[in-house]
Amino acid sequence: MPSEKAKENKSLTATCVACNKPGSTETMVGLTGRDNGRPKQFTVCIACANKGWRPPGFAGVYTGRPAP
Repeated sequence: MPSEKAKENKSLTATCVACNKPGSTETMVGLTGRDNGRPKQFTVCIACANKGWRPPGFAGVYTGRPAP
């Protein structure tokens, strides 16, 4: 659920690509993966990232953080 700030300003909301839930950008992380061989940024909620969801071609390290 978007925060009060995000409800007022639609540019502060994003949709998680893993669970398709809308949320505040404060509760999202960007993970870089590959789409058709090209680097692409995937927006994922912290809960999905902490559960282990990674985009295709992800080769980085993600250190979990507490979900709000």
